This record gives sequence, structure tokens and C-alpha cells, in this order.
Amino acid sequence: MHGVLVTYRRLAQLENTLKVLDDQRRSLDTLAVVDNDPGGSARRVVPDRPGIEYIHAGENIGPAGGIALGMRHVLGYADDDDWVVLLDDDDPPRRADTLAVLADFGDDLRRGDPTVAAVGKSGTNFNIRLARSIRTPDHMLDGPVPSDCIGGNQVPFISVHAIRTVGVFDERLFFGFEELEYGLRLRAAGFRVYVHGGLWREDRAYHNRLGLRTDPDRRLAHLSWRRYYSIRNLIYILRKRGHPISASKVTARSLLKPLYNIPHHPALAGQHLRVAMRAIADAYLQRMGRTVEPEAKYDHQDELGQAPR
Repeated sequence: MHGVLVTYRRLAQLENTLKVLDDQRRSLDTLAVVDNDPGGSARRVVPDRPGIEYIHAGENIGPAGGIALGMRHVLGYADDDDWVVLLDDDDPPRRADTLAVLADFGDDLRRGDPTVAAVGKSGTNFNIRLARSIRTPDHMLDGPVPSDCIGGNQVPFISVHAIRTVGVFDERLFFGFEELEYGLRLRAAGFRVYVHGGLWREDRAYHNRLGLRTDPDRRLAHLSWRRYYSIRNLIYILRKRGHPISASKVTARSLLKPLYNIPHHPALAGQHLRVAMRAIADAYLQRMGRTVEPEAKYDHQDELGQAPR
């Protein structure tokens, strides 16, 4: 069981996550910490001990690029029946037995079905025709739950055999929907993805207590650089998988929501519209990678920060 953890300038959170991982009832055999900070800041807090390796990416290659780099590193020494566990620097497992439960869950499934390629805490089922994620009803969260992909921050376990078969994460995405793209790629290759129903139910109850919204909202949220990547990457993924009509639905939704809000919030709606238009153009022209700086700040006058090419 080999871990890949991508980090970017979150030293306190990274230190806490590494401590939580040390306290897990079942420990990782190895952990590759990929530092996306060009200055290499995480080197100061990554322990220098056997089993943990610090990898400096050299530049910010995003979660997709960092995971791809870590996966390639693990493939150099892992066996086909090993698991690669994807971890986050700021969202460690809440339970001390999370790794143990998921490892046993995945091993049990794989013994009965060698096509099982990935397991995790919660997942996503994606309706290609609608180009939307479909919520799995609460009553189905029991036992192994089939899924299209393991959600971000949901401790995905991916088999080394599957990685060697379909490749690593698509680093061209940089940020956003990289888990969905990978899950769809696994499914297209004939692999199966499952979520632990009990952990998913527990996770959903936890987020329900936090009062997080799950229903669609016609109002415009505060504009973030993440919005650009979400639009661009989803259109790119759908077109890449041969679903141009679904990609056109994402295109339409991305434009219609700001247009709907122009009478109510003209400045913010105009800004959303400009970002959507750029994301759509980049998706169709396949201008991928880090095209917008994650640090870009927004106000009603500023445009997105351009990444160096």
C-alpha cells in the first residue's frame, strides 16, 4: 500500500496530515510527498526517514500533474497487486482505521473480481448524456456501491495493475475533474470502481451536519480561478471521450447562468461570462495545462491572471 500526497504551500496542514497518517492503525508501506511549490517549502516538514520520499515537482503542476508524477514514481517499485492511495495535504482521514477498512474492502472485492481497479470513501456516478453527476440515494449506501469514479479527498485506492494498464492521471488537466476523467478511463477499459457504502453513508451524514448545500443554485458564487478550470476541463473530457453533444450542454450552461444573473448582479455576471468564454475557447482549442494562475485575485476590474507559457 503506497501513498501519493500532493502538497502546495500548506505546511501546517501538511504536518497535521502526516501525523494523522502516522496514527493510522494500518500504515502505508511507502509515502511519496510531491511538492508543487517551486521554492520547495514542504521539504522542511517532510520527515527524513525510511518509507517517506520527498519529490520536488520544480513548478506548480497542479493536483493532476502532482498525482501523475507520484504515480510514475510508485510504478518504479510497486507490484501489480499493490494499491496506490491518493491523499490530500489538508484533509486527512477522520477515522484511525480508514486505511485499514478500505484496504480490506478492496482486497476482498478484488479476490472475487479481478477487474476491481479502485475503491474509496465516496464516489460519483456521472450521467454522460446530461453531463451531470447523479446523487446516489441514501438507501443505496450499503456494502459495495458501484461508482464511476472516487471523489476528490475521498482516499482513492487504485490498483497498480490498473495504473499500468490505463496510464497515470492526465496532467494536462492541471486542476479539476481529474478524478472523473480517470474513473471514466478505467470504466472504458473494463475495470470496476466501488465505494464503501458504510463509509460513504457516514461521510454524507457528517457533511449534512455541516449544512453544506447539495442542490443546484441559480445564483452566482464568488468568482474563483477554480471556475475556469471546471468549465474548461469538463468540456475537454467530454469531447475527448467522444461526447460532443454533452460538451455543448456544459458550454450552454456555463453561459446561461451568468446571462440569467445580469439584471441582478451585472458586474459579477459579466466577470463570470468573460471567464466562461475563455474557458470554453481553451477547451475547444485544447489549450490545456496551467493556463490560469491559481493565485489570481478577482475584482470587478481584473481579468484572470495569465500563466507563463
